[in-house]
Amino acid sequence: MPLVLAGFALTAFAVSWILTAVVVRLGHRLQTFDTAGVEGQVKAETRRIPNTGGLAIAIAILATLFAAVLAIWFGLSDRLGSDKLPNLATGVAENAKTLWIFMLGLAAMHALGLIDDRKPMHWLPKLGVMLLVPTLVAWLTDSRILTLADAHVGGSWLSIGITALWFAVVMNAMNFLDNMDGLAAGLGAIIAASLLAIASLNGQWFLAAGAATLLGATLGFLPSNFPRARIFMGDGGSLTLGYMIAFLTVRLTYLNSDSSQPHWHLLLVPAVLLAVPLYDFASVVLIRLSQGRSPFVGDLQHFSHRMDRRGLGPTGAVLSIWALTAVTGLGAVVMARTDPWQGAIIAAQTLVVLGLLAFLERGIPERRP
Repeated sequence: MPLVLAGFALTAFAVSWILTAVVVRLGHRLQTFDTAGVEGQVKAETRRIPNTGGLAIAIAILATLFAAVLAIWFGLSDRLGSDKLPNLATGVAENAKTLWIFMLGLAAMHALGLIDDRKPMHWLPKLGVMLLVPTLVAWLTDSRILTLADAHVGGSWLSIGITALWFAVVMNAMNFLDNMDGLAAGLGAIIAASLLAIASLNGQWFLAAGAATLLGATLGFLPSNFPRARIFMGDGGSLTLGYMIAFLTVRLTYLNSDSSQPHWHLLLVPAVLLAVPLYDFASVVLIRLSQGRSPFVGDLQHFSHRMDRRGLGPTGAVLSIWALTAVTGLGAVVMARTDPWQGAIIAAQTLVVLGLLAFLERGIPERRP
């Protein structure tokens, strides 16, 4: 199975790497450069760099998954032997409807991002689509965060609404962090690697294949985006990453195969895994609201910008956020295999680290140019 998962990752990597080079050339030829943004938005100095790199990421994911479905449908698993693909072929057969709906949802979110990259949209209709598509995906695929609690929280529609809200938060969190060269792509790779580890340890090979695909697609894009970008992923890329991460976190059960019952602390695994993006999302929203500004109109007050202005510089800020996410990702992998009291310690540790970050941010003054 590790070879099969490596095949998913390498295929997505190759497609993403090749397509990124193609999109760079096409972007310059068609002049699909980054735009000034909506009214009131504050952006870094505009560079003549295409912002359509999300095309390579989205196509790499969709092409890899589609090729895998075709291969399994045409009997590749039978030729290799069922022991080579444990539960994967069965998982595709049982989840074919879910997979197709997921891919349609991913294509829809990518299209939304592409449209916004070419002509910036008002935040309200954009947010509406970011809630509508996940609502349909959650409903049609029965992918809900609180499935086990449906009978106690007012039925499945409340659970579907909470799931759609989770999708919107994660997509916005990844979109918010696409503000420095390599930042969002590196975060996507680290989070995908953590999800791959969790799914593999739990024997959830169908979802592990999805995480491996996401890992390969982001790593294939990263060399053209870091340390100095030749292309940006744009909203077409960041919304794609956020959508797939949200879907995988909802579908994963985070259960130890030896456990007879789920434990409450396992619901916190996604929050620990995404602690740094969620910290940035929450802090930026609070800062903008305190200034009387819309939380959905961009500026240069993100966690990465604040670290840059405190002396780390852009590259140092990106590497530091990658490292912090790797630490919380490792905590999430361990937490997915723990007893409740152990999971509570990891969750508390994560909160303490975030609290310390917030305290240090307030105590270290920004450097003025």
